[in-house]
Amino acid sequence: MNKVKFNYDYSRILWMKMFLAKPDFENNCSQVLITFEQALEIIKGIDNITQGIEKIIYLVGWQGLGHDDCYPEMEVINPYLKRECDATAKESLLWLIAEAKKHNTVISYHGNVADAYKASPSHEEFVKEAAILRNADGTPAVIEVFNGRDAFKTSYKQYWESGLFKKIFDAFCEAVPVKEAGTVHLDNFCIAENFCPRADFEAQNEARNKMIDYVQSLGIDVTSEYTYREHPLRADAVYHPVTKYYKNFVNNIEPKSWEESPLHTLGRIPAVWWMSNMTIDDCINIQPEQFSGYLNDAVLKTVFYGTMHGEDIWMNNGNDKDVWVPLFIKEFCTHHVPYIYLNRYKRLSYIKDEDNYIAAFSDGVESAGKTKTITKNKTVLKNGNDVILPLTEDNRIFIAYSEKGRSGEWNVPDAVFEKAKVYNITADGNEYISEITVTDKKIHLDLKAGQAVAIKDISI
Repeated sequence: MNKVKFNYDYSRILWMKMFLAKPDFENNCSQVLITFEQALEIIKGIDNITQGIEKIIYLVGWQGLGHDDCYPEMEVINPYLKRECDATAKESLLWLIAEAKKHNTVISYHGNVADAYKASPSHEEFVKEAAILRNADGTPAVIEVFNGRDAFKTSYKQYWESGLFKKIFDAFCEAVPVKEAGTVHLDNFCIAENFCPRADFEAQNEARNKMIDYVQSLGIDVTSEYTYREHPLRADAVYHPVTKYYKNFVNNIEPKSWEESPLHTLGRIPAVWWMSNMTIDDCINIQPEQFSGYLNDAVLKTVFYGTMHGEDIWMNNGNDKDVWVPLFIKEFCTHHVPYIYLNRYKRLSYIKDEDNYIAAFSDGVESAGKTKTITKNKTVLKNGNDVILPLTEDNRIFIAYSEKGRSGEWNVPDAVFEKAKVYNITADGNEYISEITVTDKKIHLDLKAGQAVAIKDISI
């Protein structure tokens, strides 16, 4: 495994995408969901809810006319996202970056080096260098259709060896301050073998590694979409359209399970959006600081949780605070806070519990999927969607939440304080409720349905 020192520990922070816009090619404009100005208001709300923990927001649709436009180029900032007071969209983006820092948030970018479009200025150069997958007759092969346009796949070997990757990525770094962010999300970075000229799985995997290593050499972490457990002639997922492309050249593709393949980018990519294709043994043996993300498997997710997505909350519900805030608070408190808490501890072992698992961590911590409980030395910290856990690693700030409401004693075995102040958590900031005393590592709380509170050491 390649060992890289990453800029961030993605298992201890909050990172997510924010979908800003998608193209409307029929009307030659951008369908905007969230402007740069609106993005800042959401970021302020997130920062208040999360009590100022470290965050990364990857902007989606920041380029061209929106999501999945322009590739492989990533240079044109979407003009429909700019503030009215600014002359250019770049001014607005730089303003957002600076303002987001005040709210403990790094702004970065969702990009793509695997897909390519004919409208791209570099398309003919890619064709000339054979850096796009080809049909048997030598013509560029259409692999997918996005936003009503034919999408081609880049051939990593030729992409790298031609020098096009460095050219494209360096231009991207000139267009936006991605080096300053120290992280970038490169989507859909799966391997597609090329047959004309031949670039097999091993060659493409080696080229992908070189591409990632080049980005790392610039001081930028690469996060991505999937786990990348491909086989020769098999994509990361059996339904991936590149599999259909392979069938044009190979009659009988030997079926293989992803479980037979290692995580090819482990040690190079520290975090992925969809932590797909993971076994229980992977979750135990691969520590979260090495590899983290959103666990797809419903069973494993109840045991190990995973990075919350967040993006779909605004995509599905809009920007109205009255709507998105309760949904965000619930997901943050019941999914992300347990995740970063468990990630403090070394994963040791598991036992099968009917159709689920109980995982053992260091320091007597256990997580049981069937009951959705987290305990520490048999003391209950999470029971279903009632949860009280330390948010910060100094154990001076705790988060408590109840989905249906709960009044009584709550266990705080990690508390390092005897007195604390309790605040109602809102997107506009904390609202003081009362002062409490810790007795025998317990506190008394009265929580309404859907209420989240922050419990802070009185000395803070």
